[in-house]
Formats: sequence, structure tokens, C-alpha cells
Amino acid sequence: MAIYYLDARGIAPSRGSSTVAAAAYQSGDRLRDERTGDLKAYSRAERVAATGMELPDGAPALDREGLWNLAEAAWPGGPELTAKRYVIALPRELDAETNIGVVREFCGLFPDRARDWAIHDDGDGNPHAHVLVSALALDESGFVRPKAQKSSKIYLCRDARGEDVMVASKDWKAAKAAGIEKVFNFKDGRRLTMSEAKAEGLGNDDRKSRAPVSVTAAPDGGRAFDAEKAELKRIRASWAEIANRALAAQAAATGEKAVEIDHRSYSDRGIARIPMIHEGSRPEPWIVAENAKIRALNGLLETAVARVTAQLAALKRAAGAWFARKGDAIAERRRAFIERQRARAMAVAAAKGKRKRTEQGDDFADQELDWEYSGLDDLFAFKADEASAANSGGRARGLDGVPRWKPGTR
Repeated sequence: MAIYYLDARGIAPSRGSSTVAAAAYQSGDRLRDERTGDLKAYSRAERVAATGMELPDGAPALDREGLWNLAEAAWPGGPELTAKRYVIALPRELDAETNIGVVREFCGLFPDRARDWAIHDDGDGNPHAHVLVSALALDESGFVRPKAQKSSKIYLCRDARGEDVMVASKDWKAAKAAGIEKVFNFKDGRRLTMSEAKAEGLGNDDRKSRAPVSVTAAPDGGRAFDAEKAELKRIRASWAEIANRALAAQAAATGEKAVEIDHRSYSDRGIARIPMIHEGSRPEPWIVAENAKIRALNGLLETAVARVTAQLAALKRAAGAWFARKGDAIAERRRAFIERQRARAMAVAAAKGKRKRTEQGDDFADQELDWEYSGLDDLFAFKADEASAANSGGRARGLDGVPRWKPGTR
């Protein structure tokens, strides 16, 4: 059945990754990386079922090799990305043509970027798509670098008095000259400057990472990581919507039951199940073994949840039956109480009317009898509700919690 899988990773030359190499791998083409002079070519091109490129309106006519070499030429250095690579699992229920359509619709989520896509299908029931999306917008002049600074690195530092200060990367040289030091995470859980660490006999090998403690701040002052995370959630939800529309359309056309994929985690969906590790086409043995353990644990969890769910359902049915019986009994007591009080009132009114008929005539007696009876049912119902509340334990209060009577009074 259809499953949800979407993986997003950045490609940056500073990390040793190449956009030209990624494009060659997913498309099966032989591409020359002009930055290094290497020819990027990969085997198993036969698994590539379809490829395509989607460029913004007005962008120059570029082939795959020219496009991604241009993207790397626009890279200024440092940790910036040249592209993002998305890998998405395609529903097996959809045919090849429909899968191409949903991949192109996914590319439409990035209208001002260059998009290069390929569908891989080994015939093993795991069709998936690779989509490269340029980090920069593309227009008639080429890749466009934003005029405003996107984000800035801010370091946790410590001054000579031992007080923590935050220093932006652009101010680091001046801060260093003033004797301020960057702070690092150490394996013992502490955060120390290198001067503090050396005083305790600690060195670089005792650090958890070579990178100092820092945070990337967005222009609005928030964490850039949070903005990236929100954007990824939007893309994940959009892919689920695109795939589900195609699955629903196919189900309507064939009369089959529609299936859906869901981008949310088990935790967000309230499902008590441990997620498994994605195995891929050639899984490593440790992943297969770990997934076997997870399947066993999930079986135990599902059995326990099913048992508790059945018990809760039985309790709910029993409680519903008890409340129904209780309600019927209260209604019957209320009806009997009203009937008794009505009969008593009618008897009193009849006796009173008899006396008045003797004294003043039938017409007056009828009017008096009607006046005596008017509104009695409402009064009796009110008294019946008071009695029911008393029988239920609210001895000194009515159904609405307002004091109505006291023991020994009427």
C-alpha cells in the first residue's frame, strides 16, 4: 500500500558534496563538474524511469550540466547551500504517467527555483523520485542572490570576568581582540572556553565537537532553524496533499477504495507504535535486525492497546446502560410523583369547587377550579426534580446546585 516518505538534505560544496554529482546520479547522465574538472557518471542508469527539468518563466535555456555548474559558480563559499535534494516515495497504486504528474506538481511548490527531477524504479515495488531544487532563485540574468542578509551566526562567548556574552560573527574579530573567547561543548557536559579547559588539563580531544556553541539567527531575530523546520513541515504536508488528490482521483475512476498517506508522525496522530528505520533498496544488516525488533515490540504494543481499547469500550457500554436505567427510573418516579400530586390537587380543588357551587353557582366554581389547577404541573415537576436530587445524594440542593429545602422542612 502507499506509504509516506520524504527526505530533505542540503548540498553544499563546503561539506564535500556536489550538485553536479547529485544531478548525474539521479538522472543517469554523464556530467562534467567545471569546478573540479571531474566527470560525474554513475552505474545503474537503467533504473531511471523518467527525468525532467522545470525552470522558472523567463529563465535562460539551460541543459542539466549547464544549470548545476551555474549554481556552483554562484556559490560564494562557506556553509551556504547550492541546492536541496528531496527524495519522496511514490504511491505504488499510481501508474507511471500519474507519478510523473505528481512529481511535477511537487516541483510547482518552488516556482522561482530551478527544479531537476528523476523517477527511479527497479521493479521491486519501491518507486521513488529525486528532486533537486536550487537554493537561489533563477531569473533571466541567472541565479539571484538575496540583497538582504538571510541569517547570521551568533556565538556564545565568555569575557575575562567569566560572564557569558553573545557575539555575532561579523563582530567576532573585534571581540577576540578585546579578550573574549568562544565557548565549546565538552564531553563531560560542561561548556568551557579553551583557556578554562587548559587550566583543568583538558584539550581539543575532550571537546564534543570542533565547532563552538552557536545559533543561527534569522533577520527577524528568531532562530533560522525554526524557520527551516516550519518550511519543511509545510513541504511535507503539501506532498501528502498532492499524492492524496491523485489517489482519490484514481479510486473514483476505478471504483476502488481510496488509500491515503499521512505526513504526521505517530506521536502527532496519537498512534502507539514505534517508527521503523527506512531500509532502502539495499539495507544494512543492522537496520534489518533493528526493524525486526521494532516489529516485535509493535506487535506487543498493538495487542496491549487492542485489549485496553476493548476494555474501555465495554466499560463505556456498561456505563451507558447504567445511566439509561437510572434515567428511566428517575423519569418514572417523576411521572408517578406528578400524577399523585395532580390527583391530590384535583381532589382538593373539586371539594373546594363543590362548596362554592353550593354558595355561588356553577359558573363561578368552574372559573375557580381552572384558576386552582393552572400551572400545577410545572410546580409538581419542580418538586419531583427536588426529590430526585435528594435521592441521588444532593440532600440539600436541587439539580442545579441551588439550595431548595432542608431535612424536616417542606
